[in-house]
Amino acid sequence: MKAHQLAQKRHAKKLRRKNKKYTGPKYSKLEQMVLWAPLLERVGIEMFAEQMPEGVMRNVESKESSTSFV
Repeated sequence: MKAHQLAQKRHAKKLRRKNKKYTGPKYSKLEQMVLWAPLLERVGIEMFAEQMPEGVMRNVESKESSTSFV
């Protein structure tokens, strides 16, 4: 190829990069949160932990129940 042809090829490639349309984010907000969750759990931040009122958790954890399922 001649120098002129190489220059045209480079210029066309540059224009393609310049005029490329932005199509939006690659991942949705929820998908991004799911991707970050394992990394944040390593440092002690739980993003998708079950959130229940404190009274409910106490009743579930207490084993002082008179109900028998035998």
